[in-house]
Amino acid sequence: MGDELTFEAVLTMVDRFLELPPQEASSAGGLWPKLDNMLDWALGATKFDTPHHGRLAELVTSLKAAAAKFLQSLLNARRGGSLHDDWTRFAKRDFIKLKDEVLALREFLVDEKDFLKFACLRARLRGLSRGDPEKLFKELYEERAISERTWVLLMTQPNTWRKALKDRKISEELAHISGWFLDLQEARRTRKCLVRKTAK
Repeated sequence: MGDELTFEAVLTMVDRFLELPPQEASSAGGLWPKLDNMLDWALGATKFDTPHHGRLAELVTSLKAAAAKFLQSLLNARRGGSLHDDWTRFAKRDFIKLKDEVLALREFLVDEKDFLKFACLRARLRGLSRGDPEKLFKELYEERAISERTWVLLMTQPNTWRKALKDRKISEELAHISGWFLDLQEARRTRKCLVRKTAK
C-alpha cells in the first residue's frame, strides 16, 4: 500500500469515515482497519520531521484509543444478549467521540497539507521501481523536483526508464537523488514562509 499511498488517499479515507452517520456505526468498524494502516504509514513517512511527526503521533494515539473503545462497544453489541440495546447505544456514543478525534486529525491534515503531500511523495520514492512510476514522475515534475526537459524525455522515451528501473541499484539511486531535490524544494518553501513572516 505504501508505494501508492498519497495525501489525497488519506484525506479521502478520513472524509469517508466522517460522512458515516451514527446509525451506520457498524460500517465504521469495517473502514477503521484501512484508515489505521494509512495512519501508521503516514507516521513512518513523517519521521524525518520531529515537530510534524510529534503532533501527528499525538493525534493518532488519541484517535486509536477512541477507536479501541468504540470497537469494543461494537463487539459487545454484536454479541447480543440482554445488554444488546445498551451496548448498541454505547457504540453509537463512542462512534461520535471517535469522529471528533477524526475531525481533529482532518484539521491537522488540511493545515499541514503542503508538508504532508511532500512527506508522502518522499516516502513513495523508496518504492520507485514498483507501483506507478509515471504518476510519481508527474508529481515530481509538479513539485519542480525535475525540470521540464527531463519530464519531456521521461514521457517520450518510457521504455528506456522502465527498463532501467528494473535494476534495483539504479532505482535506489534515482530515489535518493529525487529525495534530495524534494528536500531542497521543501527547504526553499520553508525559507520563503520565514521571510514572509519576518516582513510582516
